[in-house]
Amino acid sequence: MTKYVVRISTSAQEDIYQVIEYISEIYKAPLTAEKYLIDLYDDIFSLENIAESIRISTKTDILKYGLNARTIVFKKLIIVYTVHSNIVIVQAVISGAIVKS
Repeated sequence: MTKYVVRISTSAQEDIYQVIEYISEIYKAPLTAEKYLIDLYDDIFSLENIAESIRISTKTDILKYGLNARTIVFKKLIIVYTVHSNIVIVQAVISGAIVKS
């Protein structure tokens, strides 16, 4: 079984920051934001073991991140990533509501 190295792109880090800031500032729930962040990173780093077991997306909104883009769902977010040899690059963390077929 291949073990992957997970890297998070700068733009995905910004996506994550915006979600956490929104929960913390708009909902006034910094402890919830902290827990959400921990759980989100747990899901992201679970890709170390399962990255290529997820099929490549067929959705055009996802494929704009790369021809081999794949997704996993975390609550109402979609984590978009690509696999390059043994490296997983998280390309974006986006709202599931904006993804169309």
